[in-house]
Amino acid sequence: MRYILSFILFFCGSCLLKAQQLPILSEYAHNGFILNPGMTGWEGITSLSAGYRHQWTGMPESPRTANLAFRHSADDLHMGYGGYFVHDQTGPTSFTGISLNYAYNIRFKPEVEGEYDRNRLSIGLSLSGLAYRLKGADLKYIDPDDALIIQNSESQFFPDAGMGLFYQTDLYYFGLSVPQIISMKVRFNDDLALSAIRRVAHFYMNGGAKIKLKGGAFEHSKHQHHIIPSFWLKFAPVSPLNFNMNVQYMYDNLFTAGIGYSTDGSIIGDFNILFRDRYRLGYAFSMNVAGLGAQLGSNHEFMLAYTIQSSGKGWFNPKVEGPNWVDKLK
Repeated sequence: MRYILSFILFFCGSCLLKAQQLPILSEYAHNGFILNPGMTGWEGITSLSAGYRHQWTGMPESPRTANLAFRHSADDLHMGYGGYFVHDQTGPTSFTGISLNYAYNIRFKPEVEGEYDRNRLSIGLSLSGLAYRLKGADLKYIDPDDALIIQNSESQFFPDAGMGLFYQTDLYYFGLSVPQIISMKVRFNDDLALSAIRRVAHFYMNGGAKIKLKGGAFEHSKHQHHIIPSFWLKFAPVSPLNFNMNVQYMYDNLFTAGIGYSTDGSIIGDFNILFRDRYRLGYAFSMNVAGLGAQLGSNHEFMLAYTIQSSGKGWFNPKVEGPNWVDKLK
């Protein structure tokens, strides 16, 4: 019975794993350029951020993902650039990647000095290097005497690329991206043993709107209140289409709280708080409430971001004056 249950968990989980060759993020509103290189620097900010996600805590050796990211908006040059580091560990398998991102902004009305124009189309490109690793000694088999078992630790390095389009206005944004373009097999060989991970292209669509609350109790308020609905559509060949939707409430630029749902059966809750204008702390919780939710367990994600400079014209960050070296980067 134990083996039957393990097989069912593996089979059902494999559908999710096919779509999880790239990091899953609940705080994607604040790390959009990881999903779409066209969003690099989209909020007119220069910032550093770090994130950590523990997924399916009810399962042994469940996925853990850590990332470090930097992004910079050189608005006077009509561009944004940055990069990020990611490490993902799932049992005996892991991958580590470094990505460099660049986005060029096309504006649709004449530039006004001192103003940040959101009515623009951004074209983004990312170049990545990925190292996959398999620890053969940590693999578990029903028959430990099977001759076709990889015993050694094997590593493979592969290049990758991504591209994206991103359009934004004062009221909404919309993006299309292919963050993983190169499709190939990652093969691990150990004498007669062979194991392979099939990498496939991923296709994303994301969007959101910023709606200011007016009238009633908000009519004479000294503070600003917004509702921000957003979505993230994910598709990879031979895997289920996944649609993630989220609605956040934002109080000034200081605090946001949201709730969401994913078509894989997960509910999502998140909040983040800004303090001293530069530091943003975020936490997201999600859990599958359909099917194998009790066996998979919950997901937890933490984010800490430091704003070096901000134009104050973005959706989430107030104006922050930066050091002189930021101007020298432009």
